Amino acid sequence: VDAIDQKDVAAMKEECGDVLMQAVFHAEIAQKEGEFSYMDVITGLCRKLIDRHTHIFGSNHASNADEALVFWEAAKKKEKHYKSASDQMDRVPKNFPALLYAEKIQKYAKKVGFDWDDVSGAYQKIAEETEELKNADDAHRMEEGGDLLFAVVNALRFYKVEPELALREANKKFMRRFSTVESEVKASGREMKDCTLDELDAIWNKVKEREKQENENA
Repeated sequence: VDAIDQKDVAAMKEECGDVLMQAVFHAEIAQKEGEFSYMDVITGLCRKLIDRHTHIFGSNHASNADEALVFWEAAKKKEKHYKSASDQMDRVPKNFPALLYAEKIQKYAKKVGFDWDDVSGAYQKIAEETEELKNADDAHRMEEGGDLLFAVVNALRFYKVEPELALREANKKFMRRFSTVESEVKASGREMKDCTLDELDAIWNKVKEREKQENENA
């Protein structure tokens, strides 16, 4: 993921090789055990792509990406024999990052009508959960914090913003600005620990404004 984010082609090539090595490694073991072969893997992949792209290989017609995704999910549901939204939620990989996991199960809830009509409901929930976090005792603070994060994911979902990517970008932006602040403080002959929070905030805001102007002029 880092290689993709940084658009590092050489690193992407290396990572693709690592992924391919894992596929070859496991297929080789399975073939020796008489379980499946390389061809079985390739055939299965081709079969899945054909079966799930009913708007390309079947009679369905999709006028945009959202409609294509609806057909994909319908084909997947039929293929996997899902009987309920809960069944689909249970099949979401438990090792997914928490934000991505939340987004996935919220989308399944939406498909059966368990969702707000618009984003205003999500904002109300964020306000509600914020108050509950502020008033929570130590024993319930983690639970309420999780509820707040879950509500924020819901709001982002209405805007078709992937929360995992949004937080990655926020992390990168914070690190970039923090590094600049630290460099400017050191250039003045001081250390950050010797500055007041107001002083650091003032430098931070200057860095933020400078970035904004650079982006506008780009």
